[in-house]
Amino acid sequence: MFSSCRENNDLDNKHVSLDDFSKLSDSRYCIDAEAVRRNMEKLAQEDGVLLATDRQVKKYYSENNPFIWVNRLGVYSRADTLLRLLLDARIYGFGGRMLKIRQIEEDLSRIRNLDVDDGGENGVNKVLARLEYNLTKAFVRYFSGLRFGLLNPNYLYNNIEEYQVDSTTTRFRQLSDLRVERPNEDFFRQVIAKAFNDSIGDFFSTVRPKGGLHEALVDYLNKNELTREERLKAICNIERCRWRLKILSGKDSFDKYVEVNIPSFSLSAVDRGRSTLSMRVACGTTKYKTPLLTSWITRMDVNPQWIIPKSIAKGYVGDNEYMHRMGMFVLDKKKGKLPPEEASYEKVMNGEQYIIQAGGPKNSLGRIIFRFENNFSVFLHDTSSPWLFQRNRRAVSHGCVRVEKPYELALFLLDGKDEDFEEKLKYSMTVELVNDNDSLRKRHIDRKRMVNSKSVKPSVPLFITYYTIYFDVNGKLVDYQDVYGYDEVMAEKLAPFVD
Repeated sequence: MFSSCRENNDLDNKHVSLDDFSKLSDSRYCIDAEAVRRNMEKLAQEDGVLLATDRQVKKYYSENNPFIWVNRLGVYSRADTLLRLLLDARIYGFGGRMLKIRQIEEDLSRIRNLDVDDGGENGVNKVLARLEYNLTKAFVRYFSGLRFGLLNPNYLYNNIEEYQVDSTTTRFRQLSDLRVERPNEDFFRQVIAKAFNDSIGDFFSTVRPKGGLHEALVDYLNKNELTREERLKAICNIERCRWRLKILSGKDSFDKYVEVNIPSFSLSAVDRGRSTLSMRVACGTTKYKTPLLTSWITRMDVNPQWIIPKSIAKGYVGDNEYMHRMGMFVLDKKKGKLPPEEASYEKVMNGEQYIIQAGGPKNSLGRIIFRFENNFSVFLHDTSSPWLFQRNRRAVSHGCVRVEKPYELALFLLDGKDEDFEEKLKYSMTVELVNDNDSLRKRHIDRKRMVNSKSVKPSVPLFITYYTIYFDVNGKLVDYQDVYGYDEVMAEKLAPFVD
């Protein structure tokens, strides 16, 4: 229902025309989408490419795609959601400079307070261009960095150690085969879609690394008064936690796996999220570094023969007494098995002969070896020198990993308890095997109790990692020596991303 008084009242504004409204306009606040795009194009041209994702951002805007953060009325509220997340980026080791947080804050304030000039560097269309470009770049950098890491470990580690091929060619030794996932166009499209759907907060919880070590390292970074050097070391290890391995295929971890960490010289065998077996290990020297890799343990061989690499075998040629004593013989491609006296340095070096050490207690591989597919010809194995595990620094091998408790590791790898096999394995690993300089001779051996090989079914994932801040056997974070100098290399590469 409507009602009114009987009195006539003149409207004060009844003579207002469109011309009167036009007088209220202010050129400082006139938003021109094409001007914003031109300013963004200039920003992109002047901007460098520090990360692969930066190219995706430039490509997105060069194809005239829709604005994500700004509109004709100013800025979408999703920009505030992102800014709140960016302000916490330092907690996870990201620097504010790489994300241009201060510039974003300043430009948001200018738009909200209409603090813009007329056509200068802080003109409304330039401010909006900076906001659109910097918010997208920060969003993609931050979320991609959380999901995949800022560095590619294989590129990083495989471009460290040079070796000369000839006078004109230099190559690098392969030190890593971690097979990590890397950001691609599909991930970029997913990031943009999450922004348009206002799902930035939920997406953050998805891309943020999971796992106890990552959480412990983040706490360590933020709850301690660290020097810049200590902070960089912590960030290097947090970065390693961000590398998502293809072997996981969308999982955070496996129920059962083996992890070797080189700086701590330790092995952890984990079952259902709990470390059920821990032991010391010995790894490669700085000259023969143990590679970083992921694989699956598929088989264990008992009393294996050792085909000695050329780099080692060449030193044995001519030392016949030592070769006899250590149960070594020569395998000639044409003549077959020969005594040590038949070893030829030239034939060993060109691959016509191999020096082989028979299986037994003197074998350098020990009594058992754990095999897994890899490009480096390295394995986990027992050792004939168990006294090595009493050392604190155990970088002593030619790349393989020597394990302190090989029998216990073998039992861990079994799918369920098998008392009959356990007894046979123990017998096979302790029975006396004697070499008589010509052929392997066995004394007082119950052949029915001997085990030569055992498949690991299902195969067990193996991770050979490099964390210089890592859990000890009591679950406490410990600072370990950077035995291969990888932290120094990483810190240099991460410097542009850290404040």
